[in-house]
Amino acid sequence: MKRLTVLLAAIAALGLAETRPAATLKDVAWLEGKWSGTGLGGQAEDLWSSPAAGAMPGIFRLVKDGKVVFYELMTLVETEGSLELRLKHFHPDLKGWEEKDTVLSFPLTARDVNKLQFGGIVFERSVDDELTVTVTIRQRDGTTKDEPFRFKRER
Repeated sequence: MKRLTVLLAAIAALGLAETRPAATLKDVAWLEGKWSGTGLGGQAEDLWSSPAAGAMPGIFRLVKDGKVVFYELMTLVETEGSLELRLKHFHPDLKGWEEKDTVLSFPLTARDVNKLQFGGIVFERSVDDELTVTVTIRQRDGTTKDEPFRFKRER
């Protein structure tokens, strides 16, 4: 899984040179709630809390064959008039993938009403209760592959 962390860190750079669009957490409050679906060959879950104090915390879990593969702790934060996605990965026993003081940071690089792009990570709502999160992962041969996570909002 450390390889995936390195690959995700590499995709964080995919868009760092782009202009950061203006945005606040109010613009992305539609993300709040529990989203369940599939991705990376397993069952995926995103849970986003309501925005408060300039941050919107989230938790991700991937389950495959009845076992947790990994967790992510995420925050969307307001910074410099825009947004940034920050995250850390954890093994099922909650041992971190990244070094203790390392946080993966993905600045907002593009957005519209139903789409948020943080470099190589894109959140796109097709209808109110459907969300696709596409993560661009760099392969060993240097090419990239888009991995979609397809979610439905739980009520």
